[in-house]
Amino acid sequence: MDSNREHPLYYLDAETLLVATYIWVDDELKALQAQGFNPPPKQKHQKATLAELLTLAIFLLLQGQDLAKGYLAAKTTLKAYFPSLPHLSRFYRVLQKAQGLLACLATRLAGGEGLLQVVDLKPIPLAHGHRIHGLSLPEAAMGVGPLGAFGGYVLMPVMNERGLFFRWAILPGNARETWGRDLLDGLPAVLGDRGFRWVQGVKTPPYRVRGGTVVETGWRGRMGRVRNWIETRFSVMVRSLGLHRIEARSYWGI
Repeated sequence: MDSNREHPLYYLDAETLLVATYIWVDDELKALQAQGFNPPPKQKHQKATLAELLTLAIFLLLQGQDLAKGYLAAKTTLKAYFPSLPHLSRFYRVLQKAQGLLACLATRLAGGEGLLQVVDLKPIPLAHGHRIHGLSLPEAAMGVGPLGAFGGYVLMPVMNERGLFFRWAILPGNARETWGRDLLDGLPAVLGDRGFRWVQGVKTPPYRVRGGTVVETGWRGRMGRVRNWIETRFSVMVRSLGLHRIEARSYWGI
């Protein structure tokens, strides 16, 4: 995959993306095994290979499809590429055992930091309304998002200019931008919205203080009059990872 291009969703058709993802995943797994990494043991009566299942999971996420619905559809529409896919429950078990491997592949796919980074907070609501009071997941908290109060977490990802994030943290739902300042250590040229004006090293758009005084931040010198740049970039991540439709009921479900 070309490391100088943006999100693969923009410049690869579905067939090319699927083949390129499989080749990349297979090569990465062989390289990790050569370095002494032991992949998760094969499930009993597992039909497809680990590379095929990881490829399908990454492909569905890059396409912005729901993981369960996309997998069930792939058993028919992608049968030529995956002739022996297991049941959905077994697919989930393989992914659960390979979660560390998936995180490693995610950082390798992103390509690391770039010349320009973007940071933002995205709510991960697991409960709304009266169900908030019954939420008892580790470190979950009540917060306020675009759709009002919610119970759950917030995702703080750092995205490079490719449209892929290479650092991330899952924080309680009531987290503020300053809680993740350690995630930005050592990164050059980080852009954030006005909520990050208290985090050292992050360039934010100009903002007003009490009395109407405008505080200049150096944003215009780098970005000019570009508006909503951060929200536009992060909308790609929200759509491709399905963050707008998370309905998890457990920490693993996230």
